[in-house]
Amino acid sequence: MKLPYIGSDLDGTVVKNSDFKILEETINDINAYQKKSNNKFFIVTGRAFQNMKHYIKQLNVTLPVVSSNGGAITDPLTWEVYYEHIMDKDLVIELLQHSLENDLDVSVYTATTLCALKSAERVKAYKKLYGHYLEEDQPEFILYNNYNELIEDIKNDVHRTVKLMYSLDCKTDTVKAEELKVYLKSKNLYHPSTIIQSRILVDAMPKGINKASGIKKWAEIMNVALKDIHVIGDNNNDIEMVSELPFGIAVGNAVENLKKQAWKIIDHIDNNGVGKYLKELISKG
Repeated sequence: MKLPYIGSDLDGTVVKNSDFKILEETINDINAYQKKSNNKFFIVTGRAFQNMKHYIKQLNVTLPVVSSNGGAITDPLTWEVYYEHIMDKDLVIELLQHSLENDLDVSVYTATTLCALKSAERVKAYKKLYGHYLEEDQPEFILYNNYNELIEDIKNDVHRTVKLMYSLDCKTDTVKAEELKVYLKSKNLYHPSTIIQSRILVDAMPKGINKASGIKKWAEIMNVALKDIHVIGDNNNDIEMVSELPFGIAVGNAVENLKKQAWKIIDHIDNNGVGKYLKELISKG
């Protein structure tokens, strides 16, 4: 039985946005696929490597994971970095300075670390959502008192930035979010956005770096043909991946722009869409 590799997004695809949990039946079906395929299911996400540790263990992921929307590829067991696309240091400093001047909440992603202010909304959210997990499975932040401290470390090459992520309130920050997108566009940056748990999350990274470029680099590293990889997503940051790969799949709850690009649309996340698809692949052999 030759089963394809499955590169799956997390949030909105297998991880519910409401509580950041995976349906029990989805967990079981993914692990059944891991067993049948010799662990061919892996993760392709906009998340930092740090805040997917719980899911790596839960889904028995052993293949390298693509994080930060294609900005990095890391071994989930050894934390070896196979690939990272480093952002221009001066640009990162400029973005952080802009955040300081405009009261923006932004986090800095590297291939294996996550940097933010102690007051950052995502720091508080992850502590609340993951606080009951084992300490080793919780995301670890490198925390700063203010942006000036973080800027100083960036200047001194303490961190190798692959992505920045802004968090804004859905109700009070809509204008600020639109102004941010205009600013990021003026810097010629790729800036996909999504809404999760009443937050507008906006990424900032170099154009040309996305999940499609990450999957292609992954395939090159792993010596796997793109036709042997099925990719699954739900949101705007999945559009390049789903549209550019031969087998690009959208879950039933995906945004309409993604569905229009998809080779196949499967069931809704709440109905175990990914799990059902994996069972279908197994049944077809």
